Amino acid sequence: MLYPFRIFLDLIFPPTIHELALRQVTKERFISFLQPLTKEAVVYLAPYHLPLIQSAIAACKFEHNYHAAKLLGSLVEKHFKTLPPKKTLIVPLPLSRIRERERGFNQVERVLSYICTSDLPYSTTINPHVLTRTRHTKAQTSLSRTERLTNLQHAFMCREKNLPMLADYERIILCDDVYTTGSTFKAASEALAPHIPTTTELYLLAWAH
Repeated sequence: MLYPFRIFLDLIFPPTIHELALRQVTKERFISFLQPLTKEAVVYLAPYHLPLIQSAIAACKFEHNYHAAKLLGSLVEKHFKTLPPKKTLIVPLPLSRIRERERGFNQVERVLSYICTSDLPYSTTINPHVLTRTRHTKAQTSLSRTERLTNLQHAFMCREKNLPMLADYERIILCDDVYTTGSTFKAASEALAPHIPTTTELYLLAWAH
């Protein structure tokens, strides 16, 4: 009976191409796309050109698709389990207030919310309040490469009330969904690095590139 009901729902609420692509994809299949690579100090988990990776990121970011967020969360969690055991703080990169209000959520936070930190082989905390945006910036996708490199300069700052606890961690992981020119990570790192001990590893992670 579920299949006719699904057809009925699709007639009333036509699914997007991304939703259709992901509908039958399991966590096990999605995890098979995990291919961690490093470029300019940023680790990314999968090539963005893979159709299902593109669909998951777009559906999570623009379509409130929880299945896509869960699939991406499974990919990230699988990678986290391969990292050396260090007391870890995970920091999603924040959106501006305007953009988060428009979108209704932070897609990076949503993906991280599906990660079971108790299953990781090291002490882990997820804190979305370490960094804040100092100003609203233009969407990176609307800019040229040169404009992207300057658009986010000084766009992040650390929240003062959270500075003392940064020294409690051996590793801090900054997370974003897509890595392109690296300007977002560069701006966020410059805001965070002066406030952490030199012995603390600053790990930059994107879902795709």
